[in-house]
Amino acid sequence: MTDSPPSTQKMAISWSIGHYHGWGVYGLNLVWAMLRRNIVPRLLQKPGAMDLDPLQARLMLRVLEDSTDTLRVRLLHPNRVIRAADTIPLIHTDGQLAFDDTLFEGKPPVGITFFETANLPAHHVERAKKFSSIIVGSRWNEQVLKKKYALKNVHYVMQGVETTQFFPSGRRGLLKDRFVIFSGGKLEFRKGQDIVLETFRRFHARHPEALLLTAWNNRWVDATSRFPTRWVDDFPEEGGEALQRWMGRHLPQESFLDIGPIANPRMPEILREVDVALFPNRCEGGTNLVAMECMATGIPVILSANTGHLDLIDDGRCLALKDQQPVIAPWSGELLEDWGESSVEEALEGLERVACDPKKATQMGIEGHRFMANHPWNRQCDLVLDGILA
Repeated sequence: MTDSPPSTQKMAISWSIGHYHGWGVYGLNLVWAMLRRNIVPRLLQKPGAMDLDPLQARLMLRVLEDSTDTLRVRLLHPNRVIRAADTIPLIHTDGQLAFDDTLFEGKPPVGITFFETANLPAHHVERAKKFSSIIVGSRWNEQVLKKKYALKNVHYVMQGVETTQFFPSGRRGLLKDRFVIFSGGKLEFRKGQDIVLETFRRFHARHPEALLLTAWNNRWVDATSRFPTRWVDDFPEEGGEALQRWMGRHLPQESFLDIGPIANPRMPEILREVDVALFPNRCEGGTNLVAMECMATGIPVILSANTGHLDLIDDGRCLALKDQQPVIAPWSGELLEDWGESSVEEALEGLERVACDPKKATQMGIEGHRFMANHPWNRQCDLVLDGILA
């Protein structure tokens, strides 16, 4: 492999990169962007599973070699502060703007966040003010930080899509004559899969050929994951057979299929078998990567008109669920500011519109693809790096 010119810039990534969750995909694409710009990436956490082609694997070996000392210190001395004056640390947050305590000191840190509440703890906001800049994944996040909390160091950059993989193409016909409805995202209250189940149950009663295809793996189940009992009972503690049994208590057998954990590069093959995607999410801190990938693949998409989804919604390229009612957190009883409860009736109407007018649905998918074609990961990551290095 040809040696690259020496780099004068290094950046450290605080979260685990990989192909099996959204943050991992984001981080992995940032790594590729850094390498293209001759920036040395340093990993602060052991990477997760990846599905790499041979060229990517060779490049990742170089990244791991450059990160060996850091990862070894983190493993053997988890409480030791790592100091690297020549390195900009990129620190991510949880859903409340809580930046990780990475025990890493370098140049002024940069925050990258997709938070899911408009009521942020004061000490989280105060810490955010000390960052050189904060990259947010939605205009909603940007408005909350700028208007409500008066932060000035905030920059909005939408996520991207790997447009060389997610694009319209022919079906393999593996699901034969089924009308396939896709729902993706980790199984939790915020993502609204309880609304999906009830909507699909009613749709299937009218259209027995319908199939609900899901990718609902969730590695981080906690109290905020569980649904209220309006549309569903209980909550599956695990995926696999437990998830299938739970879905079977709400839907007829053979009407649903969950594909389980899947590497991001394998998703286009699945999505090309889909007729429509449904996302009645109650909140999105970012712009919903799975929905973006569906749009890029040319699938007509139905989106709840709230929070981060608003950046994707436009007449002609998707169907918007405009009836958004207030949301009360089932775990605390508090009103969740800016969240939205989608109407099952409106979601059902959206599915009927797609099923009854395939020509118009196809055109909607084309418009969604055109929009996402302007947001490839390489471009969006370059915008992130431009904002950091400005």
